[in-house]
Amino acid sequence: MTETVGELLAARAEEHPHRTACVFGDTELTYAELDSRVTTVARGLIALGAAPGESVGILLPNRTEYLLAWFGAARAGLVEVPLNTAYKGQFLAHALGSTDVRILVTEAALLDLVAELAEPPAALRTVVLLDSPPHRVPPGVRVVGWDALLAGADPATALPRVGAGDPVAIMLTSGTTGRSKGVVYPNRMQVVAATECAAQMGTAQDERLYTCLPLFHGAAQVNLSLHALAAGATLVLGRRFSAGAFWDEVRAHRVTQFHALGSILPMLLARPPSARDRDHRARKAFAAPAPAQILHPFEERFGVRLVEGYGLTEIKNVLYNPLDARKVGSLGLPTRSSEVEVHDADGRPAAAGQPGEIVYRPREPYVMFSGYHRSPEATLETVRDLWWHTGDLGYRDDDGYFYFLDRKKDALRRRGENISSHEVESVLLDYPGVVAAAAVATPSDLGEDEVLAVVQPEAGHDLDLRDLFAHCDRSMPRFMVPRYYRVVDELPATPTGKVRKHDLRGHGRSGAWDAQAAGYEPTRNI
Repeated sequence: MTETVGELLAARAEEHPHRTACVFGDTELTYAELDSRVTTVARGLIALGAAPGESVGILLPNRTEYLLAWFGAARAGLVEVPLNTAYKGQFLAHALGSTDVRILVTEAALLDLVAELAEPPAALRTVVLLDSPPHRVPPGVRVVGWDALLAGADPATALPRVGAGDPVAIMLTSGTTGRSKGVVYPNRMQVVAATECAAQMGTAQDERLYTCLPLFHGAAQVNLSLHALAAGATLVLGRRFSAGAFWDEVRAHRVTQFHALGSILPMLLARPPSARDRDHRARKAFAAPAPAQILHPFEERFGVRLVEGYGLTEIKNVLYNPLDARKVGSLGLPTRSSEVEVHDADGRPAAAGQPGEIVYRPREPYVMFSGYHRSPEATLETVRDLWWHTGDLGYRDDDGYFYFLDRKKDALRRRGENISSHEVESVLLDYPGVVAAAAVATPSDLGEDEVLAVVQPEAGHDLDLRDLFAHCDRSMPRFMVPRYYRVVDELPATPTGKVRKHDLRGHGRSGAWDAQAAGYEPTRNI
């Protein structure tokens, strides 16, 4: 078995040089072409002065060059940092600064957001730009065009030896107890995660796998793009999700399998029925969440078999509901490399049917994160009694299938994005007149969460909620902007001063101002 991302691509290029590896719009690359271009990018990055172990940030929407930059960095022994294109302000500054990004691959419109930061990222030295010259450039940073990067690659440059445990990516997690943390992936973790996904989905070499999820997410990167590579199949990359265009793209590209996370399934089901609902080749999809009230109508209407699973950024997908022996509503069974249990409050294995915390540990080396980047204390906090603690509540049945109950953390999930309540609250507290704030989840009609902001103003201060919404829209990514706002005289708190969020959730949206109903929508960067 190959141990690194670079080796995996090279192996597929040797086995299937003329098979189509990836499709984006009108662009198609065979495995041999992809492998060759990736090597050129790797040598181009080395020519820019990048040394093994340094971070290469990718701030791009879905496009072929994203794949080339990601795989090129991996082959050069560099560490990819996928950056959410919705980031701006303090979120973008933290993402770049906390991961020590030295080289940034991006577009002019997104580079403008970097140039607008109050302080340029300390480690950033070079920007590789894919399009026209930027309006602004961060001070002390050189700009190199994509074509110049390729032209600067010396064919004689020796590529470094990369090992299974060497870092290949730093993925930013949602930061449920503070600011987002950088999760360091060893090479073998990505390879095993992709290989296990291919095995669980029964993916054949002649399949065409489609994702319209953004490549800066682990789901699109590892569980589909690298999954296609592991299976020797074809990746079909979409620009972004559109409920109206989804099935047309699936038909046009002869897609056999796709991933659907977050609210994608409910949004597709909400479309008017059509005589063409089963006029496609797709037969399987990994979907999370897929509760029974969504799963059965979706499968019946569209003829697609849905597979659920469970994973976290730090540990990859560790549970899958088997294709041939699934239990609807279950997260499934552990993968080959995973040991999963449910523990009670005392840290002992819980009996079948007894709720507790889901915990995990690997059966093989280098198949979970190496740690949080530059944060050993945070890494140690997640491990107790030789188990990694997920912070999620669940139970196991008599047959060994796992079920999810609830989250212990204050995380929210909206439109496929994990959201840190702490980060939302920090923006709310920056607004003049707000002295205390809490962000909590409230149910969405699409099956995930909407964000409810509960704010306490200064005594005698009247808050303009429309202006507060505009402040949030200016300051945070689109998916984090709260939809609902409620003003209270005082936030409920424990004797130690912690906000009782359970009370806020129980009160629901009663009396809250609904920005969407009032005609306000968050803006997009691009």
